Amino acid sequence: MSKGKYTWSDNQTDEIWYGERFDTIEECISDARETGKEIGSKIAIGICEDYIPYADCDTLLDRLSEDAYETCGEVAEGFPYFESGKGYKDIESLQEKINKALNEWLEETKQTPSFYHVIPLKDMYEVK
Repeated sequence: MSKGKYTWSDNQTDEIWYGERFDTIEECISDARETGKEIGSKIAIGICEDYIPYADCDTLLDRLSEDAYETCGEVAEGFPYFESGKGYKDIESLQEKINKALNEWLEETKQTPSFYHVIPLKDMYEVK
């Protein structure tokens, strides 16, 4: 998934950063210059954080419980096992397995995310 650690944009507050991904801040500055930014102008540089899909198992099990109750009635109460204050039994194991299966399926079907979250660095950088 990861293709570079940094990207650049005109402003730190941009919702979408259209720049490519680069390994260094210097490469971002160089790309900005090469794409028409004037020397001396300022650009924002941010760290690219890949989006890793996950399925929330609490929500999944809540839906499973509701479906069982709607289909079978009161006999389904308590399925799957939920302990007040602790949550669903052994949910961590299920969460790990579901996330693994989901991400494998996304890879197999060529649907892995190509987008990412940008964390802007505090300072603006000068194009040199």
